Amino acid sequence: MEPKPAGWSATYAAPFGDDDVVAVYHLRPPYPEETILRLAALAHGRPVLDAGSGTGELARRLAPVVDRVDAVDVSAAMLRAGRALPGGDAANLRWLHGAIEEAELAPPYGLVVAGDSVHWFDWPRALPRLRRVLDEEGVLSIVRRDWLRDEAVRERLRSVYVRHSWNPDFAPLDPVDELGRRGLFVKLGEHVAAGSWRPTLDEIVDCHFSMSGFARSRLADPAAFASEVREALTATLPTAGDRYELDVSATIVWGLPRDGRARDEANATG
Repeated sequence: MEPKPAGWSATYAAPFGDDDVVAVYHLRPPYPEETILRLAALAHGRPVLDAGSGTGELARRLAPVVDRVDAVDVSAAMLRAGRALPGGDAANLRWLHGAIEEAELAPPYGLVVAGDSVHWFDWPRALPRLRRVLDEEGVLSIVRRDWLRDEAVRERLRSVYVRHSWNPDFAPLDPVDELGRRGLFVKLGEHVAAGSWRPTLDEIVDCHFSMSGFARSRLADPAAFASEVREALTATLPTAGDRYELDVSATIVWGLPRDGRARDEANATG
């Protein structure tokens, strides 16, 4: 099977265990309420597995509307933070420490959801396992958020990101496309929802430090990075008082995880 893109290797996933990343992770924009409702509809009330949960925003918001949620993450620091956040103590929410490829789970699940996380998994091991833990009607939902959508600010930030990121292997690839090319995922549907985000300037800047490529402790000059991000934002985005009025887009793609070896064998004999 074709190797996973180098920019999504375990090396670049490591910062999510760092205290400085966990401390600012809550500053990421919230998923739109419509996204939560759509995921709940896909689950049909059945148990949910939040794979690579981080601090469990999806898990915590889904717990009131499904039978139970298992939130699994390899970062113990993320799980500790999630337990302390609103909804983190729900009686039907379990926090499980471990890699999704080997954590002790309690299948079957009506829905597996991976929010901004599937690209970090060990795909040849994780995707077949996720298929096994789904019930007969269950699906895997891959969710990604998109913020700072104004093209002017994106253009200004692009060069800042290139100069400062500690991940030289990063490429702007779509994990759904990459999984599909490897025979590891079959797409069944898609839903896009819009929401709003009202952060302060400081919150947007610090939110950047929650991302792997800009983890504060990994950057050569985090102060310079923060200064350049701040400059790009103030030059391009209008404020509403002391806060910005920003749009957030969340895309759910759902389908069936697969074992890519079947495609490899077909290609080898074709």
